[in-house]
Amino acid sequence: MDVVGRLEDAGAAVLAAGRLDQALQLADHPALSIAVLDFDLGDCDSTPVCRKLVEREIPFLFHTGRVYGACQQWPAAPVVLKASSDELVTALAALCR
Repeated sequence: MDVVGRLEDAGAAVLAAGRLDQALQLADHPALSIAVLDFDLGDCDSTPVCRKLVEREIPFLFHTGRVYGACQQWPAAPVVLKASSDELVTALAALCR
């Protein structure tokens, strides 16, 4: 939740999901313009969300605790390691350009 607060402080309107089903619903949200994903979602991963975002041409990045080989399927998506909220905001700003 620190990340949500940091992004809101930077001026973003944030929609947050804690589970895959919620993330898939948000991936269809008409106001969605950019996404931050944690690749590892416990017993599953964010691959279905990534596919939906690619279909909708929504840029995204991974904010994760470790780099996963599967992230390489989306080479345009930057990977920002967790515990780096300033780097996350900078990376998101770069995607918006």
